[in-house]
Amino acid sequence: MTSIIFQGWAKNYLEYSKSTCMKKDHHDLLYSIWIDSRTAMIIRDEPHGTHHYEVIHNEYDAQERFEGETDDKTGLFGATVSRQLHDQNRDHEHIKKFIKEVAQKVRYAHTVHILGSGQTRFALQNEIESQKDLANIIITNSACKKLTRQEFEMEAEKLFSTEDV
Repeated sequence: MTSIIFQGWAKNYLEYSKSTCMKKDHHDLLYSIWIDSRTAMIIRDEPHGTHHYEVIHNEYDAQERFEGETDDKTGLFGATVSRQLHDQNRDHEHIKKFIKEVAQKVRYAHTVHILGSGQTRFALQNEIESQKDLANIIITNSACKKLTRQEFEMEAEKLFSTEDV
């Protein structure tokens, strides 16, 4: 008897949680992001009309290394890896970490406009698309020169005003 009551209660609770708690609550937040390998500027347009501006800097500063400072034998069984390849891999890992940090800021988005130059904007788009909770958002990606804060705010305002129409 108790198991039947418990099963009925559990069924009702699951239906309630699916209808209220478990839904993805995507707000109508619009994001505009300008990004390169060193800096990301983010403007969030909220439904009630306010804008939130944020700048994220890639804190990685490549420390200059000198010939003979370290050993080149970094691979398995003492295989040598060129210093240039090692430095490129380290730079790439820091850029990936920076892109993940920027992608974490785009929560509860409806639309994301990505601006920037180079490959970093495509890497950011791929990172956002790979996240399950951001799978159904609209992403636009376009090339843009380096912008000042005022230029970026004006560009974002144009993008947000066309989004409202």
